[in-house]
Amino acid sequence: MELDKKPKKAEVGGVLFALFIILLGAFSLMTDTSILTALFRLVALWPVLVIGFGVWLIFKNFEQEKIGAVILAIILVGALYFAFFRVQPQMEAFDQGEIPSGITNLDVYLELWAGEYFIGSTSENLYMTEGQGDPLETEFFASGSTGYLDIAVREEAISPFTQPGNEYSIFLSEQIPLTLEVDSGVISCSFDFSGLEVEEFNLDGGVSSLEIIFGEASTEANIDMGISSISIKVPTTVGVEIITDGLVSLSVPSDWVKTDDGYRSPNYNTAQYRIVITSTVGIGSIHISYV
Repeated sequence: MELDKKPKKAEVGGVLFALFIILLGAFSLMTDTSILTALFRLVALWPVLVIGFGVWLIFKNFEQEKIGAVILAIILVGALYFAFFRVQPQMEAFDQGEIPSGITNLDVYLELWAGEYFIGSTSENLYMTEGQGDPLETEFFASGSTGYLDIAVREEAISPFTQPGNEYSIFLSEQIPLTLEVDSGVISCSFDFSGLEVEEFNLDGGVSSLEIIFGEASTEANIDMGISSISIKVPTTVGVEIITDGLVSLSVPSDWVKTDDGYRSPNYNTAQYRIVITSTVGIGSIHISYV
């Protein structure tokens, strides 16, 4: 006896998700816009996506789910197209500050929204910033011999029509020992400390792709990230210890020594300078190599 087989009903959610993945890959190949930047712009479009979902619910209640799904798919395609292909003039910025007399220590706080950043050194200024994107605000004040520098990408509101991708280079003084604290969102960032004397480095963020190049200086680094891929480069002359927590894949040079909660370089106890890295990464990878 042959049984009548009913055709399997397509799940709207599965079809839309498949369409999202296909368009995400296709648009990323067709443009220079990074996927991270496009996803952040897409998040900023959440009101439009909510409206589309509401339209689909209305048609579903009138037993016209296919029409609602088509409208929702058109809105999704439009949102992704806007996220990848939007052409918008960006604010170009350049700023610098001189080194005040009497300053022997510098506390630096960086607040970075989505975008691509480079952190390096300058020999002539207290700081220097250049690039384009959201307004970059700088505040500085001194208390005794310590200077406090705040550099942040500020936003009055998250709007889908005013949210560009940020591209900034930030240079800090190589003449003054400093403490660096960074709060970040969805970023791709290269930290080049080879010309800086960073005594303490605290990094707190979400989804990131990071490169950190340490110099010949004793540094205490605390890295607390969500989903991240981190490449760390260290000089052969510096002793290094890394302590890890979370679902992280850790790769270190083959001659490093395993400890209870991490690894140490073979010269850790004899080196003049030591770098201690404490990392808590939800999901991701950390790769350590020599400069």
